[in-house]
Amino acid sequence: MRTIDAPTLAALESDSFNIATLIQFDFDTPVRITDWARSITYGGNTYASSVHLIDYGSFNESSELRVNSVTVTLSAVEQTYVSLFLSTFYMDTRTRIWRAALDSSDSIIGSPILVYDGRISGYTISDTETESTIAIDVASHWKDFELMNGRKTNHNVQQLHFPGDKGFEFAAVTQQDIKWGLQ
Repeated sequence: MRTIDAPTLAALESDSFNIATLIQFDFDTPVRITDWARSITYGGNTYASSVHLIDYGSFNESSELRVNSVTVTLSAVEQTYVSLFLSTFYMDTRTRIWRAALDSSDSIIGSPILVYDGRISGYTISDTETESTIAIDVASHWKDFELMNGRKTNHNVQQLHFPGDKGFEFAAVTQQDIKWGLQ
């Protein structure tokens, strides 16, 4: 259950507040950005205002046990983000997204509301004639719940474990499902 502190709740009930989104990628050196026009400080950390933050999807919550995911889209024109993903082990990097109510002096009212907490599961760099983007896929911690563990049944994987064995040499051309065990 999510709780909202009294100052934030009071601000949300009034007509004089703004909303900013704070995003933190927990790489070895954390990346903190905001969609607000100016940088914001929260918890002793500065969230840099970034024109390169294009979209951060929508958040759907339910009481069901399921994998929630969101895509954070950044401009790939900023090579810092591209090089970060190309040179860093990004899988399972914790990513958090908060929404914060701001007063007229851009100070956070109360405490930001954590709206998403997940881990990076992949990314895609797209280039067209008019834009270049990096779409970062972030999934909840339940993503591993649906993970299918085991070995792949192909020739190369079989050679890693049993060099010289030709049992899966033609596995890629098999057109039917292989049933293992008793049926």
